[in-house]
Amino acid sequence: MKLSKLSINVWLFSCLLLLLLGCSSGDDSESSFEKIESPTKAVLSEESVSPAVIPTVETVKVLESGSVGVAVVQPTVVTKLEIPTTVPKVSMPIKSIPTNTPTVNSLVPNQTSTQLEGTSQSEAVSIFFQAGSVARYKIGEQFARLPTPITAIGETSGIVGKVYLNKEGHVSDSETSVIIVDVQSLTSDENKRDNWVRRNGGIGSEIAIDVLEISGHSWPLPQTGDMKVSIKGDMTISEITNPVVWEGLLEIENKAISGTISTEITWDQFQLSKPRLPFIISVDDEIILELDVVAVIE
Repeated sequence: MKLSKLSINVWLFSCLLLLLLGCSSGDDSESSFEKIESPTKAVLSEESVSPAVIPTVETVKVLESGSVGVAVVQPTVVTKLEIPTTVPKVSMPIKSIPTNTPTVNSLVPNQTSTQLEGTSQSEAVSIFFQAGSVARYKIGEQFARLPTPITAIGETSGIVGKVYLNKEGHVSDSETSVIIVDVQSLTSDENKRDNWVRRNGGIGSEIAIDVLEISGHSWPLPQTGDMKVSIKGDMTISEITNPVVWEGLLEIENKAISGTISTEITWDQFQLSKPRLPFIISVDDEIILELDVVAVIE
């Protein structure tokens, strides 16, 4: 009887102990399950690419039959995703930049001088009148035997002259530039007129033209080309001097100068006498003087 009671007490004690162990194990298993589940919700890591393995957890449970069992929970594998840390290269087309820079010649217009080859600008030149030069006068007259006016023309080839240009292309001050015309050799188509001019005209034996200024010419003088010039000077007739301006077109060809220049004066300007002849009714007040220039550059 005493043995039976002892056995019952031992059995009750064992049941109570197992019951306590089972409750405790249940709490531990729940917390274990929570620990197992929580890693599956972890934030993905960037530091590792290897999977993390959760170790196996054994949970003790009391079976319905009253026996004690062990619950085995399989490990949960949490795989950490790989996050690429290398930024992919993006190929962008690069347009080639031309390296050829324009040369100076392409930027600056062609500056080849249009000046024809001629004398050096730093070189003074001398111009001498040559044979073939002609001086002439033109006077409008009304003859008694003619219904309309005519132009009386008298000419002479008796010309000598020289003109000096300095290094700047101006008439030199150190040298005398002068043109001399022999008026005693003037001839026209009427002998009576020529005799009057020489004897009674008051023009003397020669006309002197002192050249003071030349403009309109290129400098340096070109090898070839035309020049519309203006020549200022003092003209002396029978010791009476007045300023005159000669204008005209001169041509240069290989240091040879040719062309015609002219000016206009009056009888009164140089105190000249008009012809008084029976066959001449009237004479114009203006006299046109011309020079056909034939000269060389030295």
